[in-house]
Amino acid sequence: MVPIHIFLLFCLFGANFPPLGVEEGSRLSAVVDGRDSLDDGFSVLVENVERWEQNNEGQVGPSETPALSDVMNDPTRYRGDAMQVSGELQQRSKLEPPLEFIEEWFVRGNDGVPFVVYVVGLSRNVLNGQIAVYARFYKTIKLTGRDGTTRLFATFVTSGEAIVQSRDDGIFPMSLLLVPIVVVGALSVFLLCRIKTKRSPRLRKLSVDVEDVILAADDLATDLPDDPAEALALLHESAEELT
Repeated sequence: MVPIHIFLLFCLFGANFPPLGVEEGSRLSAVVDGRDSLDDGFSVLVENVERWEQNNEGQVGPSETPALSDVMNDPTRYRGDAMQVSGELQQRSKLEPPLEFIEEWFVRGNDGVPFVVYVVGLSRNVLNGQIAVYARFYKTIKLTGRDGTTRLFATFVTSGEAIVQSRDDGIFPMSLLLVPIVVVGALSVFLLCRIKTKRSPRLRKLSVDVEDVILAADDLATDLPDDPAEALALLHESAEELT
């Protein structure tokens, strides 16, 4: 499952496709599922996503994405719908001319179901790994794998600008990087407050004691006997009384 911070990026990033007109809808209705071929309906969606603009008002954002199994079971119902799909990009290749500006991406969905995305134009330096895509559903196609097994794939068409790459592979979100900094800062402030609290009373007490000794010494200075031994004994006795 793609982490929540990637979906938060979707909210900020946005994705909008121009609304499909009546004529475009009519051309899409002629699409035949199952065939491994790109027909007029594909051209309709390519033209549509080429006019994609980020966060442009009046355009169409992705609807709630159904399960891929539901889409493949009833492709006519979802034909041309804008959806949000995500998974692990496993393979990519360019189409043959004159469609060399389009790449075919094989993605394994987060639920394990593979699907195909046709990416129109340059993508944002996306590497193999977790990706999330805003796209329009095209049709289902049957492809034969290297093992000779024929499988049914849901296919989508999108702009290269409408793709988000997950950065979970070794890069933490900034919010998580701030946690240890905040903890260390709070601990430092707490320790400093404790040290200051312990030192302050001692300093005040030491200050009072010194002042008392000075005052007592001043008082005694005028009353000290002339004999040095007696004067020293009197000072010692006064000091013991103060402590």
